[in-house]
Amino acid sequence: MRFVPSLFTPAHARIDMKDVIFKIKDGTGSPNELQIKIAEGNFVYSERREIEYYPDRGNLDDVNEGDQVPMEVRFEFEWSYIRSTSTGSTPTVEDALKQRGGAADWISSDTDLCRPYAVDLELVHTPDCVTGDVETLTFADFRFESLEHDPRTGQISCTGKCNAIEPTSVRTSQ
Repeated sequence: MRFVPSLFTPAHARIDMKDVIFKIKDGTGSPNELQIKIAEGNFVYSERREIEYYPDRGNLDDVNEGDQVPMEVRFEFEWSYIRSTSTGSTPTVEDALKQRGGAADWISSDTDLCRPYAVDLELVHTPDCVTGDVETLTFADFRFESLEHDPRTGQISCTGKCNAIEPTSVRTSQ
C-alpha cells in the first residue's frame, strides 16, 4: 500500500481553549483591549448562507446565492485572569460588550457610528508546541444579543452576531 499525502489542509486546527487568549477590542486606531485567559470554556461560531433554487417545469434548473447572513457567535467560559490595555481601570467583560463602566469611552468597531455599538472579538491560539503556528481568528463587529451569568460557577455565557459572514484568520510562525 502506497502512502498518498492529503491535498486537503484544514483551515483551522483543533484548538484547546487553555492555549487561547480571548480579546475584546474597540474600534480606535490603537484599540482598547480586554485580554482574557480562559481556564475552561467554549467558543462556537456558525456561518450560514441562503441558496435559492429555481425549477423549470418542475425540475431543478437554476441556483443563485441569496442574501448574506450574519455569522452567529456563542461563547461561555471561566477565566484565569483578565488584563486590559485601556487607560484607567480594567473593564469587566460586560462593560466591554455594553460600552459602560471601565469601557464607557470605548469606540464602536463598526465604522458607521449610526449603527449600534460593536466590538471585535479575537481568539489568539498559541499552541504549546514550538513547531505550531500562532493563529488569530477575528470576528468583526460583534453585537451581543444574550448575556447570561452563573455566579455559582463563575461562568459567563454570551450569544450574538457579527456584521460579517466569516471570521478572518491569520497564521504566523512562532
